[in-house]
Amino acid sequence: MVDVLEYLDYREYLKDWFIESKKANSFTSYRYLGQKTGVDPAWLVRVFQKEGHLNEEAIHTFVHLCDLDARRAEYLRVLYHFSKTKAKESLSSLYCRLMELREMDSRKLDISECSYFANWACTALRALIGISQDTADVSELGLHLNPPISQDEARNALEVLKQLNLVEPDGRGGWNITQKIVTTGSEVKSIAVRDFHRHTLELAQASLDRHKSEERDISSVVFTVDEAELVEIKHRIEEFRRGILQFARHSESANRVYALTVSMFPLSDKVETPTQVPSEETT
Repeated sequence: MVDVLEYLDYREYLKDWFIESKKANSFTSYRYLGQKTGVDPAWLVRVFQKEGHLNEEAIHTFVHLCDLDARRAEYLRVLYHFSKTKAKESLSSLYCRLMELREMDSRKLDISECSYFANWACTALRALIGISQDTADVSELGLHLNPPISQDEARNALEVLKQLNLVEPDGRGGWNITQKIVTTGSEVKSIAVRDFHRHTLELAQASLDRHKSEERDISSVVFTVDEAELVEIKHRIEEFRRGILQFARHSESANRVYALTVSMFPLSDKVETPTQVPSEETT
């Protein structure tokens, strides 16, 4: 079944849940949902097409129909208000709560643990362990990173992973990862994390020459916007990143490790009395 935690519009979730429910239970229909929720079946169709909204009472009923646990039930209720509100202040706080509920699936590293991010090889090696069958020879795995790392670098990276309990013995002389997603959370701003971003950007730059164009996607956009809209843009970037992670989590045949770097930064000082029409340029 679909997972509400992967959605940022409650109507999309309910539509997908309805489609999956019909496959499993022939009695599921718009008329059946109308009887359970008290909502006109014709209006349910419009809601699923994003042409309207349910009332809050119907959301409580759907919590039970979808058989959601406490965490996902709260997520659906918050998502309902997030999908309906247009107030920027409310959107920001609701979005933060949605992300908090999502992050319960991830391992959050505190500042003392951020040696994990001090070297890109730690994150890349851990990801490679997660998709490799034979992980007994870590030095060999290190040679399959791109760019490859030395035997000592591979061993040092493994030591960091072991100390942080991010890998565990697999019983066959190799290693398994212990969490699928690792995050610093939005509040950690350590030197190690900044270095991680710096090294990843350097790898992205080198990728222009190292990899064929069909193996990578590097593009840029230059645009103008009101500085007050920066928070909303950052939220949209975070939403995009999390969407990619959720998609990747469900890959059943992952066979390569990738890095995704999204960069947005100012190219000018703030103009106090702008007169030009906003513009943009893509490459």
